[in-house]
Amino acid sequence: MSTALMYSMAQRADTRVLDEPLYGHFLAHTGAERPCRAATLAAWPTTPQAALDFMAPKPAELSGNHVLFCKHMANHIDGLPWGAFEGHRHVLLFRNPAAVMASYGAHIQRPTLADLCYDHQLELLERMNQAGTAPVVVCSDRLQADPERVLRAMCGALGLDWDPAIMRWQAGARPEDGPWAPWWYDGVHASAGWEARPVRTHAVPLHLTDLHAACEGAYNQLLERAI
Repeated sequence: MSTALMYSMAQRADTRVLDEPLYGHFLAHTGAERPCRAATLAAWPTTPQAALDFMAPKPAELSGNHVLFCKHMANHIDGLPWGAFEGHRHVLLFRNPAAVMASYGAHIQRPTLADLCYDHQLELLERMNQAGTAPVVVCSDRLQADPERVLRAMCGALGLDWDPAIMRWQAGARPEDGPWAPWWYDGVHASAGWEARPVRTHAVPLHLTDLHAACEGAYNQLLERAI
């Protein structure tokens, strides 16, 4: 869902997108094993300053005339100074824990609480509220069920004019894809835009029931704040 949102924002004439620019640093900093680890470390910056420089806005984006939209996993900020993210506008997109586990399950058999990012998102929510830059909180189930309503609300909350171009994109691999796309993006590459559809339900694997329970409190707190 986050990659679809990135593709969506890339259709705006005033917007440039970056696909997880901090992923290389995250892998180098944490030692996390991922199927795409070698390809990402070879292609993406791995030191803190290089990663932050990679996602730095261009002059036109600082002026307010253009937008830089960076897609991140919430745990990718580990090992980086929080101050680097102050002054930005933030969107917290979250999914039902069972759906996240289904997505991870194709590549990571035993994800951890940190992998699923719910605690990271709650911490980010608190930090942003304290800084006076409340994030826009988006529930993926609501986005899936009524995409135009949620996208209009998100753009409005960010101070962006509505652009109907964000409802469609060309199917297939895209130039903004990160080097991990061959491992993770088959589903989104088959899509060509937003269509309202019923929310899918996912069974929780028996060996992940405790992890699912550990996520539910944070998930419900995010849900209360979602547009």
